[in-house]
Amino acid sequence: MSGQEGLVVALEANRPTIQASDGTTYLGLLRGKLRQTVGQVLVGDRVRFAPTDPGEAVVLEVAPRRNQLVRPPVANVEGMFALFSLVSPRGNRELLDKRLAIAHLMDLAAEVAITKVDLLEDPSPALALKAVYERAGYRVWLVSAVTLSGVQAWLEGSRRGIWVLTGESGVGKSSLIRAALPEATVESQGLSRIGRGRQTTRTVRLWPFGPEAWLADTPGFTQLSYQVADRRQILAAFPEIAAVRCRYSDCWHLREPGCEVQAAVAAGQIDPVRYRHYCQLLDEWYQPRR
Repeated sequence: MSGQEGLVVALEANRPTIQASDGTTYLGLLRGKLRQTVGQVLVGDRVRFAPTDPGEAVVLEVAPRRNQLVRPPVANVEGMFALFSLVSPRGNRELLDKRLAIAHLMDLAAEVAITKVDLLEDPSPALALKAVYERAGYRVWLVSAVTLSGVQAWLEGSRRGIWVLTGESGVGKSSLIRAALPEATVESQGLSRIGRGRQTTRTVRLWPFGPEAWLADTPGFTQLSYQVADRRQILAAFPEIAAVRCRYSDCWHLREPGCEVQAAVAAGQIDPVRYRHYCQLLDEWYQPRR
């Protein structure tokens, strides 16, 4: 099929904005049969299109999707940034570990960004948390949207594909995007009087994030539950625990006698909070087939 290839970088009223390989953008239109076949085109879709009037194009084909997120509605996601704040508001480690586990289960790359480090009088808690997640195999960034500390290093990390942000309200998703990408028109409000963030980002838009990556400016990835029929999937989502070899091949590292993982937790080699969350997710997410 003839036409050009492009990426849907924004969507408004089901009209996609398509960016071609040369950087030119077009306002796209899906016609009858394709609309019935595909339904709604998503930000992140790879499409084939044909320019019509100046600045406009008709979509000819939508390529098969690698994946599709519901919240935010983005296709072909490669990675997730899990944002976490130690102050104003203080984050919930359980939610952080759930997000990272879901990224693994969805076959997404994941990195951790500890935000608002400018508000910490003592940096040692942030450094200790950084060490915990680096031992688990994640890249961890300490960033401030106010002083821009760590932002340039975060931007220069080598990545490919579309990445989404995830984190609790008030963690600073929109502020970090605005600091890192001044061209991104992201509105942000402060925290409410009860200390909880107000979500202000309403639409989905992709912004260049390095030579081969895009950052999705969205309200944030919100999925916090999952179901698995194989407990090994949950174990694999905690790589530092999965790496420990117990004497028994069928050990699930809960209350088994002689468990090497429990010994490693007691010795401080595995973070006890991460271990507790692993045990919780085994209970919450494991649904054996009947």
